[in-house]
Amino acid sequence: MNKNIIVISIVSVLGTFLLLFGVYKLINQPIQTDFPQTKQLKTNDHIKWSFLKKNILIEYSDFQCPACKNAHNILKTIEASGSADFSITEKVTFVYRHFPLFQIHDKANAAAYAAEAAGKQDKFWEMGDLLFDNQQAWEKSNDPQKEYFLNYAKELQLDVDRFKKDSDSSEVKNRVAEDLKDADQMGINSTPTFFLNGQKVNVNSFDEFKVMLKKL
Repeated sequence: MNKNIIVISIVSVLGTFLLLFGVYKLINQPIQTDFPQTKQLKTNDHIKWSFLKKNILIEYSDFQCPACKNAHNILKTIEASGSADFSITEKVTFVYRHFPLFQIHDKANAAAYAAEAAGKQDKFWEMGDLLFDNQQAWEKSNDPQKEYFLNYAKELQLDVDRFKKDSDSSEVKNRVAEDLKDADQMGINSTPTFFLNGQKVNVNSFDEFKVMLKKL
């Protein structure tokens, strides 16, 4: 009996040690602050504002995410003609990358595919505007592609048959999956997430965010 108690005690101590060691390793892992994947543009990236690529601002976003819609509205005010913040667009290259949180946003993938399909007809940004502006409508639909996205394609004067085909193509789906994979590898777990010149940006308020960009 004493022998069994000794064995159990040893196993218990060993288990505790391994648990504490695991916690120590987890706590003492270096926090990643540099993300080289966000310092370079990909050939299929969606970019706007400055094309000088001196300061690269990358957003990982989800068209069904309410916080992303708020961020989108802020970015639109920056680029609006006559905006007090318009100078930001002259020195920052803005990049949109997909991170559809499909686990909680069941229409996010479909919206991303719609944007990519429109992008194949050079209307990515215009479709993105419509998706964010009408988010509360299409996210409640059982079939947003049929009930909303096709109408957006018509509004943008796209070739609707091509748009439908591209939205369901493996090329478009793989394009979105590529961004999603990159985001997962960097440990991104929420949207919107911003990176500026390879550094993750903590956006406490969009006023601070704009001040930071103006200082570049």
